[in-house]
Amino acid sequence: MSAGKLTNRVILEFVRKKQRQGLSAGTVRLLLFLLKRIVQAGKERGIWPAEELSFRQPRQLSGGKNIMEWEDFHKILSYLLHSRRSFDLGLLISLSTGIRVGELCGIKWGDIDLKAGILRVRRTVSRIRNVDIEEQQKPFPAKQSRTIIQIGPPKTETSVRDIPLPQFLVERLRERQEERRFSSQAYVLTGRAQFMEPRGVQRRFKNLLKKCGIEPVNIHSLRHSFASKWIENGFDSKALSEILGHSSVKITMDIYVHSSMRQKKSYMDRVLDGL
Repeated sequence: MSAGKLTNRVILEFVRKKQRQGLSAGTVRLLLFLLKRIVQAGKERGIWPAEELSFRQPRQLSGGKNIMEWEDFHKILSYLLHSRRSFDLGLLISLSTGIRVGELCGIKWGDIDLKAGILRVRRTVSRIRNVDIEEQQKPFPAKQSRTIIQIGPPKTETSVRDIPLPQFLVERLRERQEERRFSSQAYVLTGRAQFMEPRGVQRRFKNLLKKCGIEPVNIHSLRHSFASKWIENGFDSKALSEILGHSSVKITMDIYVHSSMRQKKSYMDRVLDGL
C-alpha cells in the first residue's frame, strides 16, 4: 500500500486484525511504534500519508477468547482421533504442531515426510486486498471482490521450517495415506488438488465446536493452546519459537504466555508454603 492511502481507518483495521490473531498488547504497541517511525521517516523524504495519523492503541477486543479450556481441548482431540475426514485430520495436525491456519491450508501430502516424521512448511494461503479493484473508481463492479486468495511462500524466513511430528500423528497420517493413496499434490485439508481458504476453515471449525458442545473460539485457539501447553510443561522455549516459526523467543513468550485460573490457584495455594 502506498503512503498516500494510509489512513487512521487502515491503521485501526490493521490493529484489530492483530488483536483477533491473539497478539499481546505489548506486541501491538511495538508494531504501532515501528509504523510511526516509518511514517516519520517518510515525511522527512516528502512522502505524506492521506491524513494526520493517530497511533494510539485502541482498547483490546473483548470476547475474543483464544485459549481453549483443557477439558474442551481433550474433548476435541478425542473427536479428531476418531474421525476419518480429511478436514479433521488437518485440524489434528494444527492442534499437534501449532501451525498457523494459513499454513494449514497450504499443506500438501508431498510436504509430509512420513519416513522421517517431518512436516515441511513451505506455503501459506491468505486473503489479501484486491489492488486492481482499489485502483478503480467507485462504484466497484458487482462481481469483483475487494479481496483475493493468494498462495505463496510464508512471509518470513523463520516461517519456512521443518516441524518434527509426534509419533501418534505420524502413524495416523501413514494409516490414512495407505487407505487413500493421496497424490503428493493433494491438500491435506481436502484430500484433493483444491485448497481451502482460512475463512472456510474457521466456519467449519465453528460447526465442529458446536457439534462437540464446546464454546465458540477462534481457529487460532489451536495454535495458542498448543503453545500454552508446551510452556506449562516447562519445555524449551527456543524450540517452541522455532516450531511456531517466530523470529525470536521474546515474541513467542509475549504472545503465548498466559496464566490460567487453574495455574493462578495453584500458585496461591503454594505461595505461603514453608512459612
